[in-house]
Amino acid sequence: MGRAKRLGTGTRNAGLAIEYVRSRKVVRLLGWLYGDPIEPVEIPVEELCSRLGIDPRDVGKPHNYLLFAGSHRHPAGGLRDLVATYDSEEEAWAAFRELRQSHPSAQGWGELAAIDGMGQVNQLAWFGLHPAGDSSVAKKHPLRRLLSGQPPAYLRAVTPS
Repeated sequence: MGRAKRLGTGTRNAGLAIEYVRSRKVVRLLGWLYGDPIEPVEIPVEELCSRLGIDPRDVGKPHNYLLFAGSHRHPAGGLRDLVATYDSEEEAWAAFRELRQSHPSAQGWGELAAIDGMGQVNQLAWFGLHPAGDSSVAKKHPLRRLLSGQPPAYLRAVTPS
């Protein structure tokens, strides 16, 4: 986990700082007066945006979720594995769970990803026996969006059935 990003201004006697705590999705306001700290205040990003009349999409909040799925027998690769897109995180997770429950991992795989404000695709969760380890599939489909080896430990993995 990284350190919170901070913007600050002031002197030794008085100042103000704003931090963004990404892991908790809050903005923290800090200050000091005559060297004594002022009690910090934390505001959830969504609440801050709504109170200021800011559309969260204007500040780069992820607003697109992608659901990929495929069969081990008929690998397609890349966007050809895209099943659906969602604007709501709740809807995306519900669809992923439904796919997981109806799709045996021995027959295929599924992946939930989000597009962040910078346009980067970030994997949120996966299940199944992903064909990434099968070199014949990787050679046939060079455009396939695959992770090499095991996914990082921080991803929400769903155990195979």
